[in-house]
Amino acid sequence: MTPEIRAFEFALGLFAVLIGLAIADIATSFHRLVCGKTPVVWDPLALLAAAFALCMAIGMWFDLWGVRGVTETRHFFFYLFMVSQMFVLFLIAAASLPDEPERPSNLRDFYAENRRYFWSLIALFQLGYAALGIYFLHSLFSRMPRAVVIVFFTQMIILFGIPLLLVAMKSRIVHYVGLGLLFVVTAWHYAPYSIN
Repeated sequence: MTPEIRAFEFALGLFAVLIGLAIADIATSFHRLVCGKTPVVWDPLALLAAAFALCMAIGMWFDLWGVRGVTETRHFFFYLFMVSQMFVLFLIAAASLPDEPERPSNLRDFYAENRRYFWSLIALFQLGYAALGIYFLHSLFSRMPRAVVIVFFTQMIILFGIPLLLVAMKSRIVHYVGLGLLFVVTAWHYAPYSIN
């Protein structure tokens, strides 16, 4: 077993807990909405935002597997940065749905009141995610075909730019389109990933 794999296994426990907490928070909030005794006004946009937060958490699990053998993952500052990223991921999950089941919930109002905070967190996360991508791939950029490098940076700009746009814009149509694009780019990004 290589030192990178041992380091990965050591760190995986903490990362798994943070990702698990993010997923559990979304599941718990959704369960409280579905099974609560108070009425809920459902909103597809709020549910799509929560589904995107869930998608991000699952994607991070796949990303962790992808860096298991990389030497750079053994450094303290890498772990510190990853823990901060996972912390932001948890905040995204916690902000995706309301946590107060005892009062009536209007998810449309919740999304409207919460959107700036939620999308600011996603923009912050995507900025860190882009920095991690550059951290892992910077030595390979010179050997990659130019088109691949352009696609990488375009994807990072989209994943960072759309949340910034959604912070600034109130239009629900813009939010639906933005979320749709984020789902498409995320699905395209993770499509070739596998845990094996």
